[in-house]
Amino acid sequence: MSKKINIAMSDLIVDEPLPWSIYDQDSKLLLSKGQVIGSREKLDSLSKHGLFRIVAEDTTVDIHSPFIAVREYIARLSRIYDELEAGKPVGKELAEALAREIFELCESESDAALALVHLPNTFDSSLFHPLQCAILCDVITQPREFPEHERVMNIAAALTCNIGMRGLFEQLKKQDTPLSATQRRVIAQHPQKSAKMLSDAGVRDAIWLKTVLQHHELNDGSGYPGKLKKQDIIRGAKVLAIAERYSIMISDHDKAKPISINDALKTFFMDQSGKYEKKYCLLLVMELSVFPPGSFVKLSNGETAIVTRRDKDKSTLPSIKCVAAGDGTLIDIPQPRDCSRSDQEIQGICTFDAVEELDFNQVWEYA
Repeated sequence: MSKKINIAMSDLIVDEPLPWSIYDQDSKLLLSKGQVIGSREKLDSLSKHGLFRIVAEDTTVDIHSPFIAVREYIARLSRIYDELEAGKPVGKELAEALAREIFELCESESDAALALVHLPNTFDSSLFHPLQCAILCDVITQPREFPEHERVMNIAAALTCNIGMRGLFEQLKKQDTPLSATQRRVIAQHPQKSAKMLSDAGVRDAIWLKTVLQHHELNDGSGYPGKLKKQDIIRGAKVLAIAERYSIMISDHDKAKPISINDALKTFFMDQSGKYEKKYCLLLVMELSVFPPGSFVKLSNGETAIVTRRDKDKSTLPSIKCVAAGDGTLIDIPQPRDCSRSDQEIQGICTFDAVEELDFNQVWEYA
């Protein structure tokens, strides 16, 4: 069985290959996947139709592996930044399209998307960090009161909030000296600069712009650039502040050594600082669960497994697959384990040194 999903005009970009085929309301094919809309006039003519794409009945999007998509997302994000820095409206259009695609990915493949957040990678921090934050923002807001448009705009904000300090992430990773006065000024001013660059490129959505401008504001008024208090901060910015902090804590973004997933989640669960919105801190903990997808766990029989899916009702009993035997030997084809059994109980999150040898498409059964 299949169903039709409405296509928003903001999802269509001139001179970009279509990621899916387009049909009219009578299921008549208008354009095939991979075709290019060659002009604004052609795009305008399409807008006269009700536009749809056809997907399987049991999913909101075509099954698409995050582990394959990530390289494309990174490349597209780099181009988005180039276009935004040049003040070109296409940067806005590309960012909206990518935000929509990540939204749909999180809708259909949230566990695998979360695994992407937690698994080690070799991408530039300035590009992967925004992608991490985009996924985390949507996972936090996914089952809550946030309407679809706001969720998509929160993702767009997460992808673009640091455009005003592009490149500084990688520079600081290699820097052994304290921040210079210039670097401090760039960091302090990047929310305003990012929002202005987006506005100059044609972004008019208030949620997108305010979330970018306020993503470093904190409830107690100690944030920047406006030292706003809780009641004056848009909720998307509160969520993004938490997502950014969590991303930094668990990742090799700077000279500080990453902390464990457990310790990071415990920090937000126990947070009494008043800086972050408590309900969103608890949502982060609840949605990621005790053992988030992508985390490696040691079993009572000595094996090492990877968490593939959460169980919201039984947070200590996620779906797992064994990747290494008790002696450390890799398993050729990762095998499911039942962590409700006494001999396969999860003992705790652990590190795994052979991550680069795993095929995550195989683990998540995309291959």
